[in-house]
Amino acid sequence: TRYHTMAASANAVSSQIQDSAVDNQNQPSNGSSISGTRNSNKVTSQSTVKRLENTSICVPIVYGSISFPLKKTEEYNTHRWTLFMRGANNEDLSQGIAKVVFQLHPSFAHPVRELTAPPFEVTEKGWGEFEANIRIVWRDPNEKALVLTHMLKLYPPLNTGKNGPAQGTGFTGGSSNNGVSGAGSNTTGDKKNGEPEPVIHQYYDEVVFTDPTQTFQRQLLSNDLNQQRLVESQEPSVQEYYKPFSDDADFKILLEAQKFLEQELVSVKDRILRADAHKFELENALAEVAAKSKAVSAAATAAAAALASSNVSSTSTMTSGSKRKSKSSGGASKKSKTTAK
Repeated sequence: TRYHTMAASANAVSSQIQDSAVDNQNQPSNGSSISGTRNSNKVTSQSTVKRLENTSICVPIVYGSISFPLKKTEEYNTHRWTLFMRGANNEDLSQGIAKVVFQLHPSFAHPVRELTAPPFEVTEKGWGEFEANIRIVWRDPNEKALVLTHMLKLYPPLNTGKNGPAQGTGFTGGSSNNGVSGAGSNTTGDKKNGEPEPVIHQYYDEVVFTDPTQTFQRQLLSNDLNQQRLVESQEPSVQEYYKPFSDDADFKILLEAQKFLEQELVSVKDRILRADAHKFELENALAEVAAKSKAVSAAATAAAAALASSNVSSTSTMTSGSKRKSKSSGGASKKSKTTAK
């Protein structure tokens, strides 16, 4: 059992309360929540009840139904079902619970079933689905009785494809109709040896008692002090589906996720370092290419300037030579003319 005590006050004064299965007549409204029942369900007795201040006790519970289709349909019955309220790990909750009252459909004989000892379950046959009430009466008469509303399911959900709940395991989440939030499941069990698959519709939640009396605290924590006694269903076919609700699997998943994230961070940091080194090499290579390009460009500019200067000098020399040659040719012509005369 997962009972948790939070910061018990050193100045708490104990109050002796008779341990009797007293049915509290003040029931909570249908909209009351399990969590924080001390604030909304506080009952004051004639004498002053002293409580343990700054103390909280959490009681995990599972409530719901499991139904099996009959191999041979009877005249008025198609299914055999069990309505139950149990500990999250099938532990005995009778230390803190005086009785559990199941309110069935009025069509059943004796629709009100009162159980004062575990297992807190009712098994019947029927053909239709209906809304049942589960009333939990605590051993402390100052604690208000808790009423849970549960819809008995006989048939599996219509949508069982990719978008529907997985068969055999898993939770769809959600809350019950009376405002109690928690993890809920509406699944079909595994088919074994050709047996029909059961429909499991159950909810996990935690009842939180704030500032309880010392006597009630001891009653609730007695499972921690003594060896826990597990409670088994009176129906063998139901017992195999009473799976414990433990967060060990979730904790293991979280550890594996943390390990994966740490490995990914190391890998990403390594890739970043290698990318930075590659970037540095590329920047140096680009700088060298830019320097070489600049040198080549300067050399090309100088070569072009030298070539242009050389072309200008050659053109000037050729022009001067042509002028001298023309002058010499003119003198020769004059001499030839004189001789002819």
